[in-house]
Formats: sequence, C-alpha cells, structure tokens
Amino acid sequence: MYYSEMKQAVKLLASEWNLGKKECGATSNICAWIYLFTILEESEKIVTYKDGRKLIGFSGYSNNNSKKHILKKKIYSIIKDKLYKSKDIKDLNALKKYESNYDYLPKELESYFDGEVSILLVDKNYRGKSIGKKLLLEVFNLAKKDNMKNLQILTDESCNFKFYESCECKKIYETIVKNQEYGKLGNISSERAFIYEKVIE
Repeated sequence: MYYSEMKQAVKLLASEWNLGKKECGATSNICAWIYLFTILEESEKIVTYKDGRKLIGFSGYSNNNSKKHILKKKIYSIIKDKLYKSKDIKDLNALKKYESNYDYLPKELESYFDGEVSILLVDKNYRGKSIGKKLLLEVFNLAKKDNMKNLQILTDESCNFKFYESCECKKIYETIVKNQEYGKLGNISSERAFIYEKVIE
C-alpha cells in the first residue's frame, strides 16, 4: 500500500470499528493506524478496489509458511511498535486487553490453517455492489497461486458474517466474546464470534 492508500484505509477502519479507541482514551485515529500496520505486517498480499483515486475497499491474506517480504513485514512491525508508544494512547493496557478479546482461536486449530483472511472491508456507501465478493475471490485466487490449501476467517456478529457462507466458506467454530464495538448490536454486552474455513481448490 502507498501512503495515500494507507490514510484512506485508516479512515475506513476508524469509521467501521472502535478498535480500542474508547478503551485507551485516544482522541485521534492512532488505534486504526496500529490495526492497519498489524494487517500489513501479517499479510502476504493486499488487494484494493478503487473508484479513481478513492479507496473503496481492501482485503488481504496471510501465509503461515511464507518466507517472502520478511524485511517489509519487519518494517511494519517496527512502525506498529512505535505507534503503541504514542502519547495519544492514555491507557496502553486497556488497548492490549481490547485486542486480546478477539484472539479466540482454540488450541486445536492453531496449526490447522495455512493462513488467514487478514482483512476484508468495503466503504459503507458502496456496499451491496458485490465489491466485497470481488475482493475476497481475488484473495482466494492469489492464495491458490501461493499453493495454500485453506484459509481461516475470524468474524463476529458486528460484521455481516453470513456473507462468507455465500462465498462457500464453512463455519467450523463458534464462541462468545465481549462486545466491544460500541453502537453495534444495541446494548448487548457479549456477542457470538465465529471461525470460518475456506478450502482453496
């Protein structure tokens, strides 16, 4: 991603999810920047969908066995670590606790997948136009070229998780997590979280 794309990606992320902003007392989009660099650090490839120069959506995948892009991923990791030290983060422990809430992969699945769909996000104003499906299918095609066999997708009730079923992904795990996305699902304090599998054929 170019820097101009990163700035737009951060705006999309911040408009969609809390990402720990309220927990840590941040007044800027620092949490969205941290999340973006986490995605970039983990991703083998990122694909984008644009309307001219405007970023409409993006998706990506990780490859657990990859030896590529090591230097680039290391740079992203360094930047992310520096962002954690920002003075705009008033309570780092609260942010870390927020992040750990979404780490619900059970032990029996830790070595099951070849990789993961690291992100799928489309601008709210452009949904319903099959852009998300186009991005996801491109990710699946790239993963196939990468000789991957299956991908993990972590999602929950705050997202349109049924969408993955329309893309021939199968739900293989369900659990309950604390609902930390303010304004979503009403005042429900917990939500269902899911793991889907996409078999690459």
